[in-house]
Amino acid sequence: MANVYLYPFTKSNLAKTVHTVFAMVLFLMWIGCPTVLQAQVNISGKAGLLYIPSAEVVEDGTFSAGYAYNPVNYAIKFNKRNSESIYFVNLVVLPRLEVNINLLRPNGSIPFKEGGIGDRQVDLKYVFMTEKGKRPSMALILSAPFGVDNSLITEAIVATKHMPVTRSITAAVTIGMGSPYSIGRRTNTNDILSDFKIYDKRDLPYYYLSGPFGGVKFDVAKKGGIMAEWDSQHLNVGAYALLFGHWTIQAGLLNGDQFTAGTSYSCPLLRLPKRFRKHE
Repeated sequence: MANVYLYPFTKSNLAKTVHTVFAMVLFLMWIGCPTVLQAQVNISGKAGLLYIPSAEVVEDGTFSAGYAYNPVNYAIKFNKRNSESIYFVNLVVLPRLEVNINLLRPNGSIPFKEGGIGDRQVDLKYVFMTEKGKRPSMALILSAPFGVDNSLITEAIVATKHMPVTRSITAAVTIGMGSPYSIGRRTNTNDILSDFKIYDKRDLPYYYLSGPFGGVKFDVAKKGGIMAEWDSQHLNVGAYALLFGHWTIQAGLLNGDQFTAGTSYSCPLLRLPKRFRKHE
């Protein structure tokens, strides 16, 4: 008998709902946010390049939301089966401390029980050393270990250094090391503090940030730029643009093979819009 994928919320209806809610969030941010210059973000919504994160410091109180398309050959959870959509939000809750929440969903046909709502994950990033003189900034990034079979696990230490090339061009060099191991739960029980296991990410068909990684980004007048990175497995290149001080769009080529793209929108929650500042 053929499989039937009809549930109270079908996969197609759920995907439409996610897209609608995300579009509404971006619209509300658009009409209510003062201008902010936000760092370029990677596939999971952290300051970075295409796949790799950086140790760049984001302004206190900055909230951002975005979307990234991950092609089928480099899909993290559904490798060689389905391309992926990754939705994310990021908030700088304290100086140099960020909380990132992302949701990974497969594109195309897949049984609802296998895809579900999507692979949800919470990450923390803390910049424990800021950039000064010849010293780079350094950050520690950790994923919450309470999920089962999470995909975009980021457990890494990373350093970033900005260097002027010309009056309008700045190079940001990033190097880091991702842990080849991760901690997660074996079974999806109500007790999130039990049944932990250490996993070797290299046993997966496609693993994310396991081993040394690095890259360079050339920013042109804080309006856009180009970038190249080694993500611990492949060499990726891309470009990005910053529009209206809020909206970042990006595109890239993974390993010279498949196209990826993404967008994000940022808003400083601790700063009043310009029209209100003038009134005060």
